[in-house]
Amino acid sequence: MDKHLHLWLVLASLFLGLSVQAETYKANFDPGYRPAISTDEGGFWYQVDKLEESIKVSPDLVTDPVLNQYVKNLTCKLAGDYCPHIRVYILRNPHFNAGMYPNGMMHVWSGLLLRVDSEAELAAVLSHEIAHFLRSHQITQWRKLRKNASAAIFADMIFTMGLASLSVASNAMAFSREQETEADLYGLQLMTTSGYSPDKASALWEYVYQESEHDKTREKGSTFFSSHPKSKDRMKLLSKKANELHTTDKEFKTNSAEYLQVVSPLYFEFMNSHLSLQDLGRTETMLDRHTRIGYPAGAVEFFKGELCKLRKGTNDETLALEHYRKSISEPQHPPEAHRELGYLLVKTDPKTAKQHLENYLALAPAASDKEMVQFYINSANE
Repeated sequence: MDKHLHLWLVLASLFLGLSVQAETYKANFDPGYRPAISTDEGGFWYQVDKLEESIKVSPDLVTDPVLNQYVKNLTCKLAGDYCPHIRVYILRNPHFNAGMYPNGMMHVWSGLLLRVDSEAELAAVLSHEIAHFLRSHQITQWRKLRKNASAAIFADMIFTMGLASLSVASNAMAFSREQETEADLYGLQLMTTSGYSPDKASALWEYVYQESEHDKTREKGSTFFSSHPKSKDRMKLLSKKANELHTTDKEFKTNSAEYLQVVSPLYFEFMNSHLSLQDLGRTETMLDRHTRIGYPAGAVEFFKGELCKLRKGTNDETLALEHYRKSISEPQHPPEAHRELGYLLVKTDPKTAKQHLENYLALAPAASDKEMVQFYINSANE
């Protein structure tokens, strides 16, 4: 073989090897690692440990055992040997967010669970956050923050605020573009290694960005978007990498039905919390997506009625009545649909209103608003 050709082949193989290696990420610490308390990192861990104690007793903690076990199992599948050192906390918060801290605390918000359509999309977010954890990105940002004296005082304060500091901490330590790209690619590596369809990563980000375009608030209050850059280039990169992975013979899964089965029992609770934001454009987009995903039709139609009631447009009361009626036509519907129908009909059709209010109390005998509903029933008799 020509020596120049041989040299070129050697260099080419080295280059290709480096290219592959550049996209193969590894954690930069061993499982079970804990820094000495005397170090700056040890001090940071101590503060986060205290924050975790407050989360354990928070009234916003979602304790449903089936959902918790499901998310924990998925986290373990993605994190591998690091699973025993990760504690997952699901929090009742309507914003789209998840995050990890250096001590192994992970939080997943209910607003995220409402946006993903499958186990694979949830895996995309969790693997991204696990990647930040495995590459120690947060302690790197923490150190940068503390270089500034006034920022250092602020950094020490945010972890004395308990659960309320989660949003503040995420905003304060927003990751760099390089760290985000690394977490994206490492996360894609983790999810595909676990067998999840890689195109679900870019698909989820694309949906959430589209959702934001339907609301004038444009991601106001979203912790995730305060600390994660909005970049079309980022989605293109993930999509490009997913297409490359799909050229292999490996079969990938989405597990949409499995995800729906676990989250559906909590759907009403989570959506009720989301309505408190009154982000009407987002809500409409979400409900259309929930119809396609296959959430219980009775609950989805109820919340479409609630959306109309909040919007208060010219024809919204009529539309609300239609959605509530569609809701109660479903075999599994929330009792609240009867209550809202009763309230809307109490002036125009008191007999029918009374019937719906009575149905509500029959289906929800321990309702906290029982006395108020009974007052309306008595008024309809007059």
